[in-house]
Amino acid sequence: MTRSAKLHLSFERGPSAATILRVKQQEPPWRVVRGFPNTSSETLAHIHNVSGGILAGDNLEWRVDVAAGAQGQVTSTGASRIYRSRSGETAVQRAGVTLGEGGYLEYLPDQLIPFAGSRFEQTTRVEMSRGASLIWWDLVAPGREAAGEVFHYDSLASFFELTADGEPVAIERWKVAPSVRALDSPARLGPFRYFASCYVCRAGEPGVYWRTLESQLQSLAGQLECPDVLWGITSLRAHGLMIRGAAKSGRPLSAGLVEFWKAAKWYLCGRVATLPRKIH
Repeated sequence: MTRSAKLHLSFERGPSAATILRVKQQEPPWRVVRGFPNTSSETLAHIHNVSGGILAGDNLEWRVDVAAGAQGQVTSTGASRIYRSRSGETAVQRAGVTLGEGGYLEYLPDQLIPFAGSRFEQTTRVEMSRGASLIWWDLVAPGREAAGEVFHYDSLASFFELTADGEPVAIERWKVAPSVRALDSPARLGPFRYFASCYVCRAGEPGVYWRTLESQLQSLAGQLECPDVLWGITSLRAHGLMIRGAAKSGRPLSAGLVEFWKAAKWYLCGRVATLPRKIH
């Protein structure tokens, strides 16, 4: 059975210049309780899927708007679980994000875990106005390792599009189907099981700004790399850079993302990164 649901969040500047969160629309299974101020000047929102995961046939949509000068942080309340598709249907999730001038957003979700037999595709579009800043990461697990489900899902697909100051700067599209093409091929993941990406962007900064940060993060990558974890950093055509990681286990990959986030946030805005607290 197809289940459709929408969520719409808006981070806005309040009377005291602090950021406030407005929940403009939420339909089950989406649930956001309220915004929580953190020590880094952002307002934190937890996106909660009260059904416990994404089911076959789900058609879910969420949207986040960040007003000019507002500062938001978004996280999940736990790992995103993609359940088995017994009907053969594909679960779909779409996300749309807009950032006004001088707006700031961090999207720091927990890992995505595709269960055996699951089918999932997600589409994300981000539009940034001039002067807006973004740190956005994703982390994908191979499945439920404790249950012996490593790359037992049917398919996993993602489309990500980033526009900054009116020009497209990143378009990423990928699909993996382990039953069709083995992911342990050297041309794919090889010996690694987990993979992650992180975009660090500010619309309007010149190329030299990003080359400097790229050099700093490459030095950090050299410190974090080991036989079980690989990292790569590259500048985008404009307005930002991208970090990629692959690992044999999830913990060092998650820890590495946090270190890159800390360094990038300090470079972007001179603020200490505050990990989002979880609610249950």
